[in-house]
Amino acid sequence: MKKIFFLLIASICISPAFASEWNLPGIEIISRKDRWADESIRYTKMSYAERKARLKSKTEEEMKTLEETDFDEFFEKQKAEYEQTMRNDYLQSNFPEEQKVNDVVYQLGKNYLKWPQSYHYEKNKIIVHHTAGDTSSFTGKESVIAYLKDVYKFHTITRGWWDIGYNFLIDSYGNIYEGRAGGDNVIWAHTNWNNTPSVGISLMGNFDIQKPTQEQIKSLISLITALSKKYNIDPTAKAEYHKVLTDIPYMKSVEAGTVAGHRDAGVTSCPGKNLYSLLPEIKTMVVNTMAKGVLVSSSEIMKSIPTAKTSKTATKNTAKGLDNLKKRQAAYDKISLALQNTYIKKHGTKKATVSSNKIAFKINKDEAKKLLDSDISVLLYELSTAFMQRDISCSSTCFFVTPSWTYKGTSANIEVAEGGLLLQVGWEKYTEESIKIQAKGNDLIEIKNYPRVSYFKIPWNTFYGSLTFEKWQLKNLKTGKFEKQYTIVNTLSFHKYLKGIVETNDSEDAEKIKTMNLISKGYALFYKNSKNKHPSIPDGAKYTAIDSPEMFQKYVGAGVEKTLKTVPALVDEQKTEVIFYDNYLPILPYFNCSPGFTRSAKDKRGWSDTPYLVSRIDMEKCTDFNGHGVWLSGKGAQYFAKQGWTYKEILEYYYPGIQILTL
Repeated sequence: MKKIFFLLIASICISPAFASEWNLPGIEIISRKDRWADESIRYTKMSYAERKARLKSKTEEEMKTLEETDFDEFFEKQKAEYEQTMRNDYLQSNFPEEQKVNDVVYQLGKNYLKWPQSYHYEKNKIIVHHTAGDTSSFTGKESVIAYLKDVYKFHTITRGWWDIGYNFLIDSYGNIYEGRAGGDNVIWAHTNWNNTPSVGISLMGNFDIQKPTQEQIKSLISLITALSKKYNIDPTAKAEYHKVLTDIPYMKSVEAGTVAGHRDAGVTSCPGKNLYSLLPEIKTMVVNTMAKGVLVSSSEIMKSIPTAKTSKTATKNTAKGLDNLKKRQAAYDKISLALQNTYIKKHGTKKATVSSNKIAFKINKDEAKKLLDSDISVLLYELSTAFMQRDISCSSTCFFVTPSWTYKGTSANIEVAEGGLLLQVGWEKYTEESIKIQAKGNDLIEIKNYPRVSYFKIPWNTFYGSLTFEKWQLKNLKTGKFEKQYTIVNTLSFHKYLKGIVETNDSEDAEKIKTMNLISKGYALFYKNSKNKHPSIPDGAKYTAIDSPEMFQKYVGAGVEKTLKTVPALVDEQKTEVIFYDNYLPILPYFNCSPGFTRSAKDKRGWSDTPYLVSRIDMEKCTDFNGHGVWLSGKGAQYFAKQGWTYKEILEYYYPGIQILTL
């Protein structure tokens, strides 16, 4: 009796009373109306534009009231949005025709659609799924419709897709149902990042534990055949599918057949091993059916369905860091180039047309060691150009040295006067051509009326070493004119200078701080040699570096030690480390943030002798370049540090081929 009963229900077919929106000759499709789809779920009272404006307003209001404790959640959301943007950029840059949206419908009659219907006219792949629900208890039409309603509600309400994800569904009896609304060419939601150029077919059942029925396979072959003819798809050909990565560029493309399983385009077991294993033979039958014009029997294919087994596959954690990245570098380079080309077209950016050498003098390890152990002279540009009168105080006895005499004391006043500098010590005043103030050891010189302060309002007005007041020809960067004026130069040990640079702060990851410490050191050593002239240093100035981030590194003196603790400590830890390339000191520029990629020195500056300054995919995407946009991005380095990368891995990523040596 059981066998007879099964044969009876297997013969049930639901005759369509309403036509579906699909035009597939020879294929009977049960319409949405006949499967009792609740269309009201898809509709809303507000237009798409109104909802978008409301969402923007809500986001802005939330930002105004954002509590400090919400920052982690907010930045996680920002990171997720960035990754989505990067994936979209990847697809648009590398597969623009596949991603083209030919039409969008926002409204049906008087009903606004919650999820607008988008259309793409050129489909080039068919993806097979299973619904993953147990359908072994189906007893006919009523049970199928009840099951299908559950799938519809799950996709539409629970998943928030506003409609069912698949284009077609096939039940155990071989009935084919219309899935997502919109009909021919509509873009659906069945395989993330692969929806636009594909058609999704789902067989009802869980084919990791069940076997598809002969009726399902027969209908699947018929449907794939009809779709292949409609869209001119060769079932034996190959196509590109796009899988999500958890690391930049967050997307990779893989090759599979034009007729594929969901697992070929995503991290999933769908459509179940008992159906997936049949796809090669199903494609063969589709080809034969297309050639002969009739459906080939599906009875033989059923013999190859494997017995359900539980298999345990060991999952290996994806390696983090530089080694994992190097494996994908060729793909990243391709994406970086695509991003650059898109940016160039959008902004009219031009590549450098003239080739030149950047490095005037190559500094070897012995020469670098001498520079590392010597003093550096730093023009306090901001202090010099605003200089009229300064109150000096020393933490211990200082030596005030002039061409004619030397004074020991703890305080003095210096101002510009007619005929030279006016030095006031107590009640005594002296006119001098130059004045050098020398502190001892770790004693400090303070300029009490210098208003420069940290972000925490801590004065940045103390200095190690010596301060020299002298008149030199100096370029006024605001007017562009050269003026002979008094300048203030701080001379101190190179190591103490490095501790006074503010290119990072204690709130950032230690590996990011170490990264910035080393490139700051390399950058300063490179320009400490007078032959490698910094392009922004005003001509005629007698110094090596400038305390202005617009022109050079942001040097703020000994006051930084009152603001930061971790940064100076890590400078001490890395005291003997220096970056080299091919046994000479490289130039290592850096900037703040990029729109998703860094630029190469050859493209931006035309430099032909800096092969380690190449374009790189950059994690922390801004709306545009914040800085010159070339080589290491500060925000990108911080992202990598948070992913567990070491400072050496970060540096080797942005500057390939460099070595970190101990001198």
